[in-house]
Amino acid sequence: MAFANYNDWVTFTQEGRTPAVRTPILESWKRSRQSGLSPQMFPIKKASPAITPPDEFFSQINTLLGFLLKIVDKTTRLGIIICGNSGEIIDILNIEATIGELLDSFGLRKGIVLSEDSAGTNAISLAMVHKGAIICYGAEHYLQKLHSLGGAAAPVYDVDGTPKGFIALYCVLPEMNVKILKSLLVLLIYFFDQQTRLQRSKYLHDQLKKQVTCIFKEDQKAMLLVNPAGYLRQINPTAIKLLEMSEKQSDEKSPDALANFTPSIKEISRSAIPSKDIALEIHLSKKRLQVICERTPLFSEKDEFLGSLLVFNEQAVKHSSKDVPKARYSFGDILGNAPLLKHSKELALKAADTSVNVFLHGASGTGKEMFAHSIHNASERKGHPFVAINCAAIPREIAESELFGYAPGAFTGAKKSGNIGKLEAADKGTIFLDEIGDMPTELQAKLLRLLESRTITRIGDSREQPINIRVIAASNRDIPELIETKKFREDLYYRLNVISLNLPLLSDCREDIPVLVESFVSHFNEIMGKKVPGIKDEIMEHFKSYSWPGNIRELKNAIEFSVMLNSGEDAIAWKDLPGKLRTDLLYREISTPASDPFGQERREMQNSEKALYEKAIVLSQNNMSKAAKYLNISRSTLYRKLKAFEIPY
Repeated sequence: MAFANYNDWVTFTQEGRTPAVRTPILESWKRSRQSGLSPQMFPIKKASPAITPPDEFFSQINTLLGFLLKIVDKTTRLGIIICGNSGEIIDILNIEATIGELLDSFGLRKGIVLSEDSAGTNAISLAMVHKGAIICYGAEHYLQKLHSLGGAAAPVYDVDGTPKGFIALYCVLPEMNVKILKSLLVLLIYFFDQQTRLQRSKYLHDQLKKQVTCIFKEDQKAMLLVNPAGYLRQINPTAIKLLEMSEKQSDEKSPDALANFTPSIKEISRSAIPSKDIALEIHLSKKRLQVICERTPLFSEKDEFLGSLLVFNEQAVKHSSKDVPKARYSFGDILGNAPLLKHSKELALKAADTSVNVFLHGASGTGKEMFAHSIHNASERKGHPFVAINCAAIPREIAESELFGYAPGAFTGAKKSGNIGKLEAADKGTIFLDEIGDMPTELQAKLLRLLESRTITRIGDSREQPINIRVIAASNRDIPELIETKKFREDLYYRLNVISLNLPLLSDCREDIPVLVESFVSHFNEIMGKKVPGIKDEIMEHFKSYSWPGNIRELKNAIEFSVMLNSGEDAIAWKDLPGKLRTDLLYREISTPASDPFGQERREMQNSEKALYEKAIVLSQNNMSKAAKYLNISRSTLYRKLKAFEIPY
């Protein structure tokens, strides 16, 4: 919906009728009128008692002005208004000198209160009500005196999440696009919040260096010191030699950029759980190392997770022939009772009763691996191997040998005894092919032959060996779209997609978030030896309204990080949350959904189209080829439509 104009303002303030304007503006106009304010009131009243001078927190806002000066034309008439929690103006900063005089002429000066009951609808009062970044444009101001201004305002918080006040950017119309003004404001606040966290990180880094100086000696084992994000802080000469690095390369920020680690250093580093036996493969230019990595997490005096010391013990990783890789999860581990999740679990349980292949569709972090484990553990194959493969994580050059194995002397550097592949290792059990959309096309053809013939041939060998495996595939990519672009084989997809499961987003199961949070807090309390009672109610409410783009994995990682930072006996607070999540929750933006004049018609068309596809499935008796012919579309398009309309098939 467009911004309110002068005619809308006259309709409301003088004629007493309700115009079609943005909901936040209309609601604010009504409250302003109920407060007894006159639209022609001037000047705006001052704060009583006198305002408190800016504290140390607000003195840092000057860094914002310095940042603004670098990116905004210095002739732009733009002002920064800083208000306390009650809406009182405590400081005004100017990009261009005359803006101060103009704002003063509009009644905006130190001491003025911009709360709704004092100044009616304006950017600050709207931000006070909605607790987010919001715009007030021209005639949307309740006071006519302010109609020449455009403003964007948002709340600001300290590192503990405590509200400190509000910041607004004001310009004179029509000199600047007010939407750009809002974007600039959000950028500034994120920049300021980031600077605050960077100062904190610098302090933690200094503490970290003090802790490890005494143990980082040349005569010890290969060591890497990394932060929680996996970036290198220090490396000793033994590790430089082990990784065949030069002194110059040791200055690289990410170890994963220096060698191919499986699992990656980034993945190992984000956990604060001590471990002495992480099996790690390091692929160098001319050789492959197998090491045992010992991870020792490091904490500040306030129990804040600073990073980890990784110690490498070079030795072969031995696997006993009696050791069978097992699935760790069952359906009881999948928490939640949201309707969409319950539906997915019911279908998965039915799939477990069969031995057919299953395809799990879902965004990253929705629990595809847990579903795969659970299906295996609920099936007749439970006592046999469960082998999980992340197709996106295997280097292309060794993917075929990893999956299919190789015969003795198959290539230079091959083991004399040959090597069994992961597919063969899953014989009689289940193979879980995660991120199968990233599998190279040449391997797709070989996998298809395996599924059709139920035999496997190692690289360099002519013998076919019978194999009995169930395949559970998963992807967060649009496979039908990959098929249309020739990046995924259509015939392989049909072989894998015998039973299709669509896993819901966390944002579609918001009622399950408190249960998940409680479970994750309890889990990490036990691992870390802490007694964190939970999270503050205020944060839980933000959790339930957050979009969670990383789904359950993002929520779990956030709780793990928060429990690590927590003192151990206090409820999780704002200061414990990961920086980006904390910023996204605190500085969420307020938006009003745009009205759709054809909404009803669109819904009717969608319902009719859905009914058409449902009828085709019924008439064809679930024969996808027939259904596609009835509809005169390709099978890949049919699958995409069925997925979009959530039609079971």
